[in-house]
Amino acid sequence: MEKYYIIVKTGEAEIRALENLPKESISSIIPIIELTRGRKITKDNTAIYPFDKRLDKIKKVFAGQDVCIDVTSDVSLSSPETKAFFNPKNGYENWVTFLLKLKEENVFSSIIPTILWNFDDNETEFENNIKAQISVLIREFGMVAYRNSIEEDNSFYSDVETFLQDIPLLFILDCEYVPRVSYRNVADRCIARITNLKSILTNSQDKFVLVSTSYPNNVTEFGDHERDEIALAEMDLYKAVKSNHDNILYGDYASINPIRNDTIIMARGWVPKIDVSLPSTVYYHRQRRPKGVTAYADTYIRVARACVEDKAYPRDNKGIWGLQQIELCASGGAPSSSPSFWISVRMNTHIMQRLISNPDLFQ
Repeated sequence: MEKYYIIVKTGEAEIRALENLPKESISSIIPIIELTRGRKITKDNTAIYPFDKRLDKIKKVFAGQDVCIDVTSDVSLSSPETKAFFNPKNGYENWVTFLLKLKEENVFSSIIPTILWNFDDNETEFENNIKAQISVLIREFGMVAYRNSIEEDNSFYSDVETFLQDIPLLFILDCEYVPRVSYRNVADRCIARITNLKSILTNSQDKFVLVSTSYPNNVTEFGDHERDEIALAEMDLYKAVKSNHDNILYGDYASINPIRNDTIIMARGWVPKIDVSLPSTVYYHRQRRPKGVTAYADTYIRVARACVEDKAYPRDNKGIWGLQQIELCASGGAPSSSPSFWISVRMNTHIMQRLISNPDLFQ
């Protein structure tokens, strides 16, 4: 059985979802850990965003497991600490040093580091710095990862030929957000890209992982305001590509849209929403607070009851923490009124449903 690849940003919601997975499920997952900024603190009158504490929690979750380590390129999730890794000086010395220290800790069974690229590097030094980075990472870790957006134009092929042709490579084909209406077009592009790559790459250890999500950044842009169901197109996309390339591996964003809402200030509050992941879809219920009511707990209880009373609700929660939280809330014991908490619930149930209900994705 192949492993389940999940892109995991080091946000609090994601970590909570992972911390509440059963240990036996953790062993079926290879996380692509995308380092993002930590919580802001002020030190010597300077704002810093260390991610160490969040990474420590990730280490506890995946101790003894294989992991892939990446760094966010999303400006809204970056910080001086993450941007420092993209400094190309001395073959991306900051990044390499960080990874070697992580290896020395011996927390993970193995680490597959991603190759970082800084295209603002001095033209005469760009190639040397990339080659130096790859040389050390291959020597120390045996394999490297290359994360490639399906939106990239064909110019990236020259980098593949120059730097990646004959090394052990985990090629992450990142389709990001793919709504159901367009997944077939995206599948055709993925099939063509993988076909081209297989004609270039020569190492027998190469692996291809396809990752995407169909969960929208804002459900009301595509669904009804109070209740709707979203088809999980990431699975259909994968199956369409696998029909042409049977060695492709399955990955997704665990229901977290790549575009984050972290920086949005909800001056008027938010509309409580709870999602329930099913084998091939996810449905949600949402309700506004009554006028004049400032607390959210009672509204979340009503939303949770609507979820549990829904004819689609899975009656056997199979020990899934996320479903247990929904049922707890429906019984009147709202575990949290924070949107972040209910994102954790959705992510946790999504992961468990994939492992329990869709084992064909990992065969």
